[in-house]
Amino acid sequence: MEKKLFILITVVFFCINVNAQTKDESKFLLLIKNTENGIKITSNKGCAFKELTFSLREGQIQEIDQCGMRNTNDEIRKIENLASFRITIKKTKGVLYFEGIEGTTFSKLSFLCPVGKSQLIDQNGML
Repeated sequence: MEKKLFILITVVFFCINVNAQTKDESKFLLLIKNTENGIKITSNKGCAFKELTFSLREGQIQEIDQCGMRNTNDEIRKIENLASFRITIKKTKGVLYFEGIEGTTFSKLSFLCPVGKSQLIDQNGML
């Protein structure tokens, strides 16, 4: 009986530990700032980059992942100790539109963000 209980406890502990590690892999925290010419993204967690700045014309879409800017046909990058996500960003008349492609709980996210203002987002949406 004690042996079965020990095995059961070990299996439960292992499952909890594996689940916690899996959830950590998708965690990221980004500060998104709308600038005059585009977007500035500061990574606070889960990314290879610390800061990413790029031009984004009205209506243009840019895809990013845990390593930075990417093209839609780029190879998917999985790097240990980094979040694994892909999102697109589009800017139209002061509104930022995001689409969660991979590693997010949101499929679409949008918010008003005037030039010079910032917004924190993570894998679940706005903070």
